[in-house]
This record gives sequence, C-alpha cells and structure tokens, in this order.
Amino acid sequence: MRHIIFISKMVWFFYMPLEYKFKAKPYDEVLKSALQAFPQKAAYELVHVSEALGRRVAEDVHAPFDIPRKNIAFYDGYAVRHEDTKGATASNPIKLRVVGLVLKDGEEVGLRVEKGTAAYLSANSPLPEGADAVIREEFTSRQGDYVLVKKEAELYEDVVLRGEDVKKSEVLISRGSVIRPQDQVLLLEIGLTRVKVYREPIIGIASVGDEHLERFEKGIPYPDNYSFLLSSTLRLIGCKTVSLGIFRDDPEEIAELISKNIDYYDALTLIGGASRGMKDYTGMGVEKIGEVIFHGTTLSPGKVSGVCKVNGKPVFIVPGHIGSAASCICNIIVPIISKTYYDGVELLPKVLAKLTTSVEARPESYTFRTVSLEWCNDGLNATPHLRRLGGSTLITILSKAGGFILIPPGVKLSAGEIVKVTLLNPLEAFSWKSS
Repeated sequence: MRHIIFISKMVWFFYMPLEYKFKAKPYDEVLKSALQAFPQKAAYELVHVSEALGRRVAEDVHAPFDIPRKNIAFYDGYAVRHEDTKGATASNPIKLRVVGLVLKDGEEVGLRVEKGTAAYLSANSPLPEGADAVIREEFTSRQGDYVLVKKEAELYEDVVLRGEDVKKSEVLISRGSVIRPQDQVLLLEIGLTRVKVYREPIIGIASVGDEHLERFEKGIPYPDNYSFLLSSTLRLIGCKTVSLGIFRDDPEEIAELISKNIDYYDALTLIGGASRGMKDYTGMGVEKIGEVIFHGTTLSPGKVSGVCKVNGKPVFIVPGHIGSAASCICNIIVPIISKTYYDGVELLPKVLAKLTTSVEARPESYTFRTVSLEWCNDGLNATPHLRRLGGSTLITILSKAGGFILIPPGVKLSAGEIVKVTLLNPLEAFSWKSS
C-alpha cells in the first residue's frame, strides 16, 4: 500500500499543472506584488491604560493642555519676586515676610506674593501670583513669620515655566509607538484612562509534513518546534497566534485545512512542504482554493517562500529550514502584516552598527545575513555569520544572532561600514554583549 502511495505522489509531481511549477522571481518584485494584493485592514480598539503596556498606539496622542499648566517650583523652597533678593548673601541675608504656603495645586488659590513677601511651597507646586523665582530651602532660614534669604535669585530660577515641557496640541505619543511604562504614566497625567490601539491580528499556524507526524509517533516532544519561532516572533510584534497542529503532505488535506480555518483568522501560515521535492505539496494545496501571489523568490535563504490569497486573506508558505523560515518571517510575513494590519508601522526595530568583516551577496540573490551585535567603545558592532551553505539549517546561527542585514544582489559591504541592522525581534537588545 505504501508503494502505491509513493508511486501516486511521484506521478502527481511529474504531471502537476505546468502553471504551478516553482519559479524563483525577484524578491523586490514579489514583495511589492504581495503588498499590493492585500488592502489595509487595520482595526482598532480602546483599552484601559493599565492594560495597554506593549500595545501599539493607533493614533497620535496630543497634549490637551500645556504641561505644566502653570509655572511650578522645581524644588522645595520659597516663592519670591527675584528683584526682592538682589544683594542677598549668607553673611547679608534679606528678610521677607512669609504670607502663606502652597503644598499642591489648588491650595491657597488667592495667595499673592508682593514686594517684600514670600510664600513657602513644595516641589511641583504652582507659583503664587506675583512670584517669579524660587529660593531653595537650603539657602534660607526661618524666623517666625519671616524667612532669611541667603542667596540672590535670577528671574525664573528653579521654576518650570508653563508649557516648558509640552505645549498644548503637541504630539506626546506618535502613532505606531509601543506603549511603555512611562507612557502609561503620561497618559494618566493628561487625564486619559483609555487609549486607542491597534487590534492584534490573529494568525493560525500549521505545520505540514509526514516527517513531523512520524517524529510525533516516536514520542519526540516537539515535532514541529520551528512553529515556535514563528509564533513567538509574531506575538512579540503584536499578533495573537493559534496552533492548528500538524498535517500530512497531502494537497487535499492542506486545502481542507485552509478552507476550514481561513474565515476564523486574519492570516494563516503553513510551515514545511514549501520546496519542490516530490513530497512537498503545500503550494499545490493552497492553489486548489486560492490565488498564488508567488511561490519562489530570489531571497536567500528563503527561496521557496510563498504568499497566497484565499478569501482576501494572506496564506504564507514558510520553508522548513530554520534559517529560511527566519528569513521568510522577517522579510515577507512581517512586512505584509505591517502593511495590512498596522497601517505600515515598522514592527521590527532597526539600529545602526559598524560591520566587523566584509560581506557580499551573490549576483542573483538578496542575501539574508544574520549578525551578532556587541557594544564597543566606539558604538555598536555587527559581526556577520558566515557559514557554508548559509547555515540555513543551523539553529545555533539564530541563537547567536541579534539581527540581520538584507544585502541586494551583487552588493558588497566592507568592514568598517555603517549598516542598518534589523533586529530579529524587539527583545534582542537584552542579549547584546559588551566588549
């Protein structure tokens, strides 16, 4: 029976429709086609600021008022008129009558500092009317209802002026920014309890290949472990993921997998079965029910990557080699998710670094080259990983990497050159070494 199945698959491979035959098209062209194939479908939701950490802001957040709203004290001390302190020294202090105190915004609203007077106030408290400087408490001493000022003050000394931090209507947080703890504080400071963020697209992930099922039957714990690379990377850039399981190398089963799931997810990814071996049927399975935007490109590694369109949604064909899968994720899947579900927001951070060794691309290929990143005295250094066959099957290449450079065909980058490095995910900065 197994021989009959093998022969039937051999016949399918050699007599598959000619229009589907694998073709490696230029990477820049196929990416452009794929980006144009899917209209923007970004969706938004309002979430409480306390739950917004790590989410991407869907619109610019503007300051509703000047920050600070009034002139405020930078230190604890006394609000004064600066001209009343002229000539004051430690040996020749000037005595001012204390007319009140301000401990926080709203206290002593009617308080006014006039000639020869002062008012005590704490840091961040608004200056009373008439005051234009603050004398720090350590440059004063108190005598009953009076304060001895032992230092001359300049105009607006130790005063934060109204709007000095932010002017009304100024952009506080730009669209696409990831909300950090300090952003949560800022949002609450301006009175926002809810913020508009991008809805996280939900991506279904399936592994394809009889070899996975065979490993599973033998008791290997994670027969489709490469799906973790895809799932975790997508979660880090702002997606939700769902594992759909492992499926056989069978075009009919692959087509059924897509048909049953495409309406429930924003996109599907199929890992494995992407090549042109006699048991690689992922592309044929997708073609049965959708449009193949491309399958095969000049991206290296990642040549057998593909993108299809089913019911208007992306279905990604991801190679089974770890390096090829990583290249497909970073250079095809992430850009399409960015454009389609995040209004083109850049989802993978970029840094500038100096190359430690020269590296070049073959004349016909866009070369995906992983690099290690290391802090040195003169900045960030990037060391390319150079392995035979590109190291596309070696997980150690990725585990040592902090980012990658994508080199256009025939281009050579020289040692010492400053290049733009794209991080493999937003967590990479935690693993940078220091020399």
